[in-house]
Amino acid sequence: MIRQLTEKDRDSVLEFAGDRPAENLFILGDIEAFGIESDSVTLWGDYDEQGNLLSILLRYLENFIPYAQNSDVLDGKAWADVMLKSGKLKHLSGLQNLVEKIVPYIETSVQKKKLCYYAKRDVQLPLDKEQMRGDVKMLFPEEAEKVVQLRNSIFTGYTERSETLRKNMDKGVSRTYYIERNNEPVSSVSTAAETKGAAMIVGVCTKKEYEHQGFATSCLIKTLSALSAEHKQPCLFYDNPAAGRIYQKLGFEAIEKWMMVNY
Repeated sequence: MIRQLTEKDRDSVLEFAGDRPAENLFILGDIEAFGIESDSVTLWGDYDEQGNLLSILLRYLENFIPYAQNSDVLDGKAWADVMLKSGKLKHLSGLQNLVEKIVPYIETSVQKKKLCYYAKRDVQLPLDKEQMRGDVKMLFPEEAEKVVQLRNSIFTGYTERSETLRKNMDKGVSRTYYIERNNEPVSSVSTAAETKGAAMIVGVCTKKEYEHQGFATSCLIKTLSALSAEHKQPCLFYDNPAAGRIYQKLGFEAIEKWMMVNY
């Protein structure tokens, strides 16, 4: 039985999804930020006859994310019906083995489909801080424009605005570490969607002329150290095998693949 959830269901949902904080970073983060009943977020649960929660589906704006502890019990057709009836489906994302159970039942043209590796790092894993350069700085919110300009010069199609980054830093859901040369950032690493138990690593970049000097690794180690002190599990996406090898050296292990579908 599927029903829309309310704030009365918060504890049971957090317990259900909280067993895998990295995998459910976006679900948990949206609940922490917006609650279960808001204009931005809607949450549904599928229960068995005994009242046990089998799977959940979260809507944030026009993006839907499913989760089930056991993929065998996720009812793909039922969740597809919920999304289509909402009239708000533009994006579907989540762990590949869950999303793939839903996609066949959505009779809407797929505009784009992307698959990324999803990796996480054990909070208790030690860090080799001797690899870290001594000139890593923490970005202040009022300095957001500096890092946005750096990313614009490196990433194709980068669209984040400095105001958005600054607001996320002010809210405590994002932080950035960077290295600069000639008073300009040349390498940086940020977090996004930080929750009480996890954080997404994003924006790992270095200007071409400063590559292979350990700049990004230093920023990563500084970031991981800060997260570890707060008992937050770091996770990240990557689709570049070369980048994957760098992350693996720092202790990241692939969870499974993350699928994003645009309609």
